[in-house]
Amino acid sequence: MSAAASHRPHRRARAPIDLAVVGGYLGAGKTTVVNAILQAPHGRRIAVLVNDFGAVNIDARLVRARGDDVIELDNGCICCTIGGALVDALTRVAARDDRPELLLIEASGVADPAKIAQIGLLNGAFRLTSVLVVADAVALTRTLADPLVGAMAQRQLDGASAVIVTKLDLLAPGARERALADVRALAPTDIVVAAEHGRIPLALLFDAAVPDERALFRAERWHRRIDTDAMPAFSSIALDAPDVLDKARLRAWLKALPRTVLRAKGIVRITDAGDAAGDVGNVSTRLCQVAARRLRLTSLKEEGVAMRDGDGVIVFIGFIDPDTEAKLRDGLAQCRVGAATCAPTESA
Repeated sequence: MSAAASHRPHRRARAPIDLAVVGGYLGAGKTTVVNAILQAPHGRRIAVLVNDFGAVNIDARLVRARGDDVIELDNGCICCTIGGALVDALTRVAARDDRPELLLIEASGVADPAKIAQIGLLNGAFRLTSVLVVADAVALTRTLADPLVGAMAQRQLDGASAVIVTKLDLLAPGARERALADVRALAPTDIVVAAEHGRIPLALLFDAAVPDERALFRAERWHRRIDTDAMPAFSSIALDAPDVLDKARLRAWLKALPRTVLRAKGIVRITDAGDAAGDVGNVSTRLCQVAARRLRLTSLKEEGVAMRDGDGVIVFIGFIDPDTEAKLRDGLAQCRVGAATCAPTESA
């Protein structure tokens, strides 16, 4: 190694960029939602990647009217056809000196947003926060019944961490409630919200209305309501996790969280070798994150997070009522090494 190289300063790990995907069938109102996000008073630096269908990216032009940082990907009919271009675009964003705090990907109306999110997660510089699928309250039932595109539209819903219902203003009051009930019956999540002129709760994207990031990892118990104007009230609850947790149990439990939980994040101590007697093997400290039913357990060094000795906490965000809170507390307790029972397991 040269003398110059030996004196080169060590580069600190950069904080991951939040990643959110907005999908949904053609004409559902995705661009309206994206533009409303750009105009919202969140104070975050947002880059938008627009994956339109066709050689001329009309949606990118519409988004550029609301935000300066817009990246275009054309011909986005099927995720695999734009995979290489998407990977290249993500790499360029991650390499920026002044990186955005959130990369918002507007998927083509005929793309699978969950697959796009999966490609995004291949780059460790990004941290998935949500897969939002926009559903047209007027046309959704007809679209799902279409023999040509119905299966694709249902697949889009199946990959959602939250469903945004648009165009409710075009329905009579009674029909609005029926439309929302229909969406809840069709979606794998209970995070279903009505958009007003494209506006959605910012908690769907990032912890904009929650205490700052450092507070999320303090081992103190709190339960806080996240208020949004004319929107459903989200809650966040922090549960202490000072004990060593069994990795397999924890993974299975986090992958099967209640449908009303949008996101989970925290710092935990885990082991692969816990037994019923309470003995533990090698213990490691990990940052755990769950979004869109995808779980990541990463090292603190990789994420640039510090932890005090003995600390451990997991924060849950979503529609968390007292019953859900009780289930979360019980589920976390059953993940402890030495716990007599545990939640049903599934393959990791």
